[in-house]
Amino acid sequence: MSNSIELYSNSTKSNASLTLASKSPRRREIIADFGIDFTVEAADIGDEHRFFTGGDVESEIIALAQEKARPISEKYPDNPVLSADTIVVIDGKILGKPKDREDAKKMLKMLSGRSHFVYTAINLVCKNRNFNEVILDKTEVFFREIDDEELENYLDRANYADKAGSYGIQEDGKYFVEKINGDYWTVVGLGVASVGKLLKKFEILKNKGA
Repeated sequence: MSNSIELYSNSTKSNASLTLASKSPRRREIIADFGIDFTVEAADIGDEHRFFTGGDVESEIIALAQEKARPISEKYPDNPVLSADTIVVIDGKILGKPKDREDAKKMLKMLSGRSHFVYTAINLVCKNRNFNEVILDKTEVFFREIDDEELENYLDRANYADKAGSYGIQEDGKYFVEKINGDYWTVVGLGVASVGKLLKKFEILKNKGA
């Protein structure tokens, strides 16, 4: 059901325990910055595209984030489990992770010279404490024009395969961004303020976070 478990210890700072249900190294780094002990274990939930059926985008991304947490929470019902999902939306069309290079090229051409929205849904759940909270963040991102040569060079060098919309704002994708309206960390894939709110509500954090 899941990948191998990794333990990240900051025991001098906190005795709290958390399971991060995500393989994303970016999310792992963000959680580590809170100074809490946590493990990483992500479930294989299959094709994520099946969650997006043309209905309400916000409801669908929340459902996907919750599905990522559900099998891990069932496996460890006493532990708080945090999951997240990020999507890019332009003209009502959802751009998830690209299937291949051509799919990535198509997405970036759509984004070139325009604005789009990035949604990140964050779910914190603990089955045996009947705790299940979700925060949905939304940020508008403005891209400059990307010419064909620049796009091909990007696809040659960039790590875009695991990125919604085929770009990471913290990596090579930052060169396409003119400005944002909202939270930078939402575009990275995990809003720091929102995570802080959830961890404090569950009483994992006492003095840190939003």
